[in-house]
Amino acid sequence: MDFSANLIHLAGVNTKSGKRRGIPMNATARAALIKRAGFRATHCPAPPWVFCNKEGERIGSIRHSFNTACHRAGLVDFHIHDLRHTCAAWLISVGVAMVEVRDLLGHASITMTERYAHLAPENVRAAVATLDIASRSGHANIDERAAKQG
Repeated sequence: MDFSANLIHLAGVNTKSGKRRGIPMNATARAALIKRAGFRATHCPAPPWVFCNKEGERIGSIRHSFNTACHRAGLVDFHIHDLRHTCAAWLISVGVAMVEVRDLLGHASITMTERYAHLAPENVRAAVATLDIASRSGHANIDERAAKQG
C-alpha cells in the first residue's frame, strides 16, 4: 500500500490475470485502511498483514465474516465477487468510461467490461447531446449551414 500515492499494489499472484497492478484508493477506502492500520498499531504492531486478528495472525479468508454480514443485512445469494460486479455497474451507471472501468477491474479486454454497457443508456444520450454544445461553441450545425446557403 502506498498512502502517499493513494495506491493499493496487487502482486500478480493476487490477481486473476496474474499481472501486478495498482488500484487507486478513493477517500472511503483510504479512511478504512487507515482505521485498520490504527487497529494493528494498537493490538498487533509487529505483523505486516493489513488484515489480522488481535493476536497478529493473518486473516486468510474473509468468507465467514462476509457471510455473517450478508446474513445480518438480509442479503440472500450474495457473494464476495458480486461486489466487483456492483462496482463496475455503479461506475458505468455514473458515466465512467469503459476503458477506465476495464483498467480498474483489471479486465484483459474491453469485451469483458462491455457486459455492463446496458446499464448506462443515458450516457449514450449525453454523448450525443455534447454535439449540441459543440455546435454552440463555434461549430455551425447543419441547419445553420443550410440557412446560410439558401
